Amino acid sequence: MRKLYFSRNSFAKGARIVRDAHNQSHYLLVGRWGRRQDALSLYAIQGELLAEIKQTTLGLLPKFDLYYNRQNVGSISKTLGFWHEMIYVRKLRWFVMGSLNTESYRIYHGTELVMSMQPVTTTNGEAFELVISDPTTEPLCICIAAILDHWQKPTNRRQQRLPESGYNVTFGESNYTLHPHDKLPQP
Repeated sequence: MRKLYFSRNSFAKGARIVRDAHNQSHYLLVGRWGRRQDALSLYAIQGELLAEIKQTTLGLLPKFDLYYNRQNVGSISKTLGFWHEMIYVRKLRWFVMGSLNTESYRIYHGTELVMSMQPVTTTNGEAFELVISDPTTEPLCICIAAILDHWQKPTNRRQQRLPESGYNVTFGESNYTLHPHDKLPQP
C-alpha cells in the first residue's frame, strides 16, 4: 500500500501535483470543472496521459465518465445523501462509502478495500491522504478522489475571510473578485 497526497480543491490556482509520503512528485492533475464536456486529465510526472475524467451532465446530480488508457472504464454520478454517502462506480463495480462530516471515504470492490481517503495537514498545506492497495489502480483512484473533493460541502472546507478590497465569488473553478466600484448604483 502506498500513500499519496494532493492538495484540496485548488484547480483555480492551477494544476495539482500528487506526491508520495517522501514528497516526491508522481502525477500531475490538470483541467477544470463546471461545464459540460469539461475534463480533468491525470499525467504521469514524465508526461504520459494515464486517466481522464469527463463531465457529461450538469445540474444538481452531475455525471462523470472515467477513462483509463483512453478507454471508458466507468462512470460516477452524485447521489442525494444526508450524512453518509454511498456512490456506485459503474463498470468498475466499485462502491464509495464515506461521510460528509469527516470528509473520509473508502472505496471497495466487493469486500476488498481499494482505497481510503482522508483529509490531513501536510507541510504543503491542507491535503487529502490516499492509501491505495494496488499501484495499477492509482490513476483511477486519484480521479475519483478529485471528484469527491469537488463534491465536498463548502461548509466543510476551511473558512476564509473576504478581502477588504472586494468580494470573492467562485463560479465552478474560476475565481472572480468584485470590487466596490463594480457595484451597481442604488436608485
